[in-house]
Amino acid sequence: MSTVIRAAGPADVDAICTLLHSKMNSKFPVERWRRLMSYPWLEDKPDYGVVVESDGRILGYTGLIYSERMIGDEQRGFRKERFASMSSWYLDKSLRGRGLGKGMLLATMEDTSLTYTIFTNSSKPIGIVKALGYQVLDDRRYHWHRSGAASSALVLTRDIDGIRERATAVQRQILDDMQIMPVTPIFLEIDGREALLFLSIKSKGEDVQWYDLLYTSDADLFTDCAPLLANSLLPDTPSVLAADSRLIRTPPADTICELLPVERHFLSQSVEPRDIDFLYSELQLLDLKLD
Repeated sequence: MSTVIRAAGPADVDAICTLLHSKMNSKFPVERWRRLMSYPWLEDKPDYGVVVESDGRILGYTGLIYSERMIGDEQRGFRKERFASMSSWYLDKSLRGRGLGKGMLLATMEDTSLTYTIFTNSSKPIGIVKALGYQVLDDRRYHWHRSGAASSALVLTRDIDGIRERATAVQRQILDDMQIMPVTPIFLEIDGREALLFLSIKSKGEDVQWYDLLYTSDADLFTDCAPLLANSLLPDTPSVLAADSRLIRTPPADTICELLPVERHFLSQSVEPRDIDFLYSELQLLDLKLD
C-alpha cells in the first residue's frame, strides 16, 4: 500500500468534500464543505491544507484557511500578518494508529512565518496539538445579561452603509471580506469613543440566544460598555452577551466568568493572543456555533 501526506490542491476538492460529508459529518452537504476551499478573502491560496492519499484515494484531510490581516491598534500601530486557521482534521479508521494523523498536523505547521489557530469544539485533537507546541489562546469567557433599559448615550449603527461611513480603511476591508458571512457587524459609539464589533448570534443549549463577540477594534471600549451593550442588544427572551477573555480588558470582579468547554489554541512567533480574533475561520465558512 502506497500512502503519502501531501498538500491539498484544486484537483482534490471533490474527493475531500466527499470524504468529509460521508465520514466526518453527513449533516453537512458536500457544497457546505466546499466553502472551506472557496473562501473569498484570499485569491492566491497556498493550498487547502494537507491530505493523506492511499493508493490513489483521499482518506485523510486537515484543512487550513489562510488570511492576511492587519493587526494592532492606533497606539501600537498596524502591521500585516499571515494566519492559517485549522479545520476538519479527519483520518479514515483504516489508517489510524500509524502516525498519519500526527503527520498531517506536522505538515500543516511547516511555515513558521504563519500564525496558526485552532477553534475546534472537540477536545479530541487538543492533547496532540499541545504536544506539537500549540499554546493555550484562551480558556475562559465573560457573560453579560440584560439588567435594565437601553441607554440613550450608547449609539449603535447596524446598517452596513452607515457602518462603512464610520469605519477606518482597515475596518472596511474586514467588512468587505465578511459581507456574505453569517456574522453581524455593529458600530458602537459613546462619549466620543467608537469601535467596530462583529458578533455571532446563535441559539445554544435550551434555546438561549448567544451573542458571541468575534472581533472588536477596541477591547477597552467594549469592556466598558458591555453592560450597556447587553441592555441595548439582547432580547427579552433568554440571551447572553459573551466574550473570550483575550478580546477584552479584565471586567469588574462581579462579572460572570466561566471556563471554556474546550480551550482555544494557537502557534505563533510574532502575534500576541489579544490580536487573534475569530474571523477568517471555519466558524464563518461552515456557519458554526462558537462552542
